[in-house]
Amino acid sequence: MKWQLWKISDLAGSIGATWSGSDIVIPDFFCVDSREVYPGSAFVAVRGANQDGHDYIIDALHRGATLIIAEKGRVPKGISFDGRAYIEVNDSVTDMARMASAYLKAVAPQEVVAITGSVGKTTTREIIKKCLERFPFAYGAERSFNTLIGCSLTILGMPPGTDVLILEMGTNKPGEIAEMVQYFPPTRAIITEVSSAHLEGLKSLEGVIAAKLEILQSSDIKTIFFNEDNRLLTQEILQYSGEYKKVGVGYIHGLYRIKEADFHIIDGLPRLKTVLLTPDGGAHEIYTGLWGTHASLSIAFALALCSELQFSLGEAIHGLETMSALPGRGVIMVLKNEAILIDDSYNANPSSMDASLTTLLDLPATGRKIAVLGSMKELGEDDTRLHEEVLKKALALDALFLIGEEWKDPYLKLSDEERKKAACIADLKALEAGLLSRLHKGDLLLVKGSHIHRLDLMVSSLVGGNKNE
Repeated sequence: MKWQLWKISDLAGSIGATWSGSDIVIPDFFCVDSREVYPGSAFVAVRGANQDGHDYIIDALHRGATLIIAEKGRVPKGISFDGRAYIEVNDSVTDMARMASAYLKAVAPQEVVAITGSVGKTTTREIIKKCLERFPFAYGAERSFNTLIGCSLTILGMPPGTDVLILEMGTNKPGEIAEMVQYFPPTRAIITEVSSAHLEGLKSLEGVIAAKLEILQSSDIKTIFFNEDNRLLTQEILQYSGEYKKVGVGYIHGLYRIKEADFHIIDGLPRLKTVLLTPDGGAHEIYTGLWGTHASLSIAFALALCSELQFSLGEAIHGLETMSALPGRGVIMVLKNEAILIDDSYNANPSSMDASLTTLLDLPATGRKIAVLGSMKELGEDDTRLHEEVLKKALALDALFLIGEEWKDPYLKLSDEERKKAACIADLKALEAGLLSRLHKGDLLLVKGSHIHRLDLMVSSLVGGNKNE
């Protein structure tokens, strides 16, 4: 089926589901949020904890959806499906995954790359996509679609003829990655790093490692790339038997080793230099606009994969020349007052907090170094201790604003002298209103925190206020 376009009858028939309407070619975009629907796309109605997608079917149709996938008896009566189609399923999530699995087998990419890890999944995915820009028919999600639903949406939107499919696989409880692997078995797996994240569901670092290693349950695995600097992860991987190749990547250990990682902000622009040593004795210099030396590890994983796929490293490195930070992951903006805003607001866990703070502290600055830090979520019993560790490091900055209840106890343990640098903020709007006027030329402001705090809105406010001055 490599180049054959599937129709609605093929998609429904792949799981024995009933369908009605017109037997059109399946859309090239699937979504579960009716607000994302555009003319010609597909809407999958999913029952969530707080909302039911079936309540938004009419909205999706008004926005131009040509395919509706919904559970039996849930499509409103009296709707005309002339030129459109409707597939009726038993369970939207499970049956969407089944259809995606069937479609994946039909398109049959030569390689299915799956990326997991506590940090760096999305950045690694985007770097791989950038490296493979000149490689025929490489495809990956545009966003952090790292759940069963997300992987299903990515695959159903995959164009026929795809040779390399790039997926993310995340988890906050045991069994999630195993389920994804069952439906979408990867041929190459990458474990970027394992650290204290999602401890509420995974309980311990050992639990995190066990969850990530579920990716090796794929019967199609040819290569596992892993962070060899993480000794606990390395020990666990080396205990696994299998015919697949084990490729270590790291700063200190690994077949692919980062000899140099150097980050600066020059004239308001980020510049990351990475020197990567490869097994053939080569030393490759890579220059990108990514945030922080920690991004060099993602670059190393991407180039290790390209090398194992026998894709030209020269071509891959050429593709990275225009690589810059993803939205909310270290985007650098110069404000009108010539202060520098670092938007790392997309999410946070202890490892990513440590990496961003290290980068900020290491940067030369003519002004002050300031951070707005939202608290971290899903840390379980280690919540207070992990926030204390981050706070201890952040106190090396000139000023610190803390958002979220999780900071309260660590803050109360600070000395009177330390509290002169830090403040727990309950009113984010008030902070927004005063912060821009307090920033001066040469100041560096880092904004980072768990997504639930929506610090991205604060960034937009700062940038918007900056523009309107």
